[in-house]
Amino acid sequence: MINYLIFFSFALILGMLFYILMALRSNQGSEKGGSELLQNKLAEVSNDLNKIENDLSEFKPSMNELNRFLGGNTSTGKLGEWNLESIVRDVLPANTYEFQAQINPETTEKADCAITNSEGLIIPIDSKFYQGQYQNYHEAGSKTERNKVLQGFKRTILNDAESISKKYILRNSTSNYVVLYIASEKIIDLVTQIDNLRQECLTEKNTLILGPNALAGFLDTVRLGHYAIKMNENAKKVANTVSVLSEEFKKFDDTTVKAVRNLNQAIGHVEDIQTRVNVLGKELKKADESFDETLEEE
Repeated sequence: MINYLIFFSFALILGMLFYILMALRSNQGSEKGGSELLQNKLAEVSNDLNKIENDLSEFKPSMNELNRFLGGNTSTGKLGEWNLESIVRDVLPANTYEFQAQINPETTEKADCAITNSEGLIIPIDSKFYQGQYQNYHEAGSKTERNKVLQGFKRTILNDAESISKKYILRNSTSNYVVLYIASEKIIDLVTQIDNLRQECLTEKNTLILGPNALAGFLDTVRLGHYAIKMNENAKKVANTVSVLSEEFKKFDDTTVKAVRNLNQAIGHVEDIQTRVNVLGKELKKADESFDETLEEE
């Protein structure tokens, strides 16, 4: 890449120089001191060339750093981790994941991410960024060279899959598989070109290969599992509340029935009292009439 840039810069400068020379020649006959002007212009162009050469020499280390970054070193691994963290934070609740998680307490190995599913099991995720292999594939000049790159790429992925599955799968603590996250859909397309690679990783290495889009869908499934558990818990709480209310309503209904019964009995007692009062009133009236008659006879 840097060679192409230098070549393009020099070609542009030579083109500018040619244009200046042609312009000076066309004006040489009509302008006095054309030779002196030409020398001045050439001196200016020479100075510009020296300045550009110095700038390019200063720019070259930056290009080398960029090439090393895109070549698949530790820095590109960090890029994959950042991408992974962004997707996880966007999809999952905060209490269901941990970054740089030490899954096995007997080792110091840390997974890039550990998510907890609705069953309480940890799903380890390790991110990779195979930019170097991707670049080598597109720089290959023939089909044979591209197939050779793909075969090497396959071996690399199988080795990585075996490594992370051995490091992070623990009986009764984690899922029976790990996730190998590749932070580029373009590189995932390259993986897809390798026959049966994904299936081989899953069945033989217990490793699920996911790109950004597939990972987002996978995490959303995990999120829905947690949501279903929460809904079930809420449903149980509602059912318990309804049960308590039903029992209380039954007690209230029994109390109401008793109250109605007691009220009816009270009404009956009142009616009996009223009847006694009426009878007593009649007897008092009879006694009063009899007393009046006795007084008249005397």
